Amino acid sequence: MASALGDLIQLVDNQSYLGQQVLNVYYYRVTAITGLSDGYLSELNDYWDANVLLPICDIQSDGLTHNSREWRNISNGVDLFVDGTVVEGRLTTTEGAETPSYLSAGFLLQRESLATRNGYKRFAGIPEASVQGNTYVGLGADILTLQIALSGDLNIDLFSVAEPVIVKRPIVVPVEDYIYSSIGSAIFRGLGTQNTRKAGRGV
Repeated sequence: MASALGDLIQLVDNQSYLGQQVLNVYYYRVTAITGLSDGYLSELNDYWDANVLLPICDIQSDGLTHNSREWRNISNGVDLFVDGTVVEGRLTTTEGAETPSYLSAGFLLQRESLATRNGYKRFAGIPEASVQGNTYVGLGADILTLQIALSGDLNIDLFSVAEPVIVKRPIVVPVEDYIYSSIGSAIFRGLGTQNTRKAGRGV
């Protein structure tokens, strides 16, 4: 299948850490005027893995695994691509030096309009060596790279074809009309907690 201009793409990044399921969900809006041809979700995944997933992994412990990336066109309600390649965080952590599954590094997604609230992304698997008290002390360069990645467009063949967006809920699939804000920038907000990732809480 193919996509059309304005189609809403959902990406679910399925992770696990310390026995807990961890999810991050992203939305992208197709900006290619002529739409995208068959196989586009696989191509978007390749670009995302190289330009967004790797910067995420750069701040995560090797005890966290990205188990699959599920891409869906929720505008046509048909197109699906799943990458089941397991990818680990890139920071080596010895056993017993892991932080709790609910500890997260939080990023505010700055909206470009008043159509929605700001968005957030919270990443688990922050190693103990990157935490001092309530402060993140990991490499600032890695944080800067991730800020840029979270607010960046997705490319196919060197052309920008999809932009990251914040979508107003509820979302009913297949999506016909939806309210969204483009993301102007991502801003690191420090350490926080994600209660749904506490032991026994599920996702």
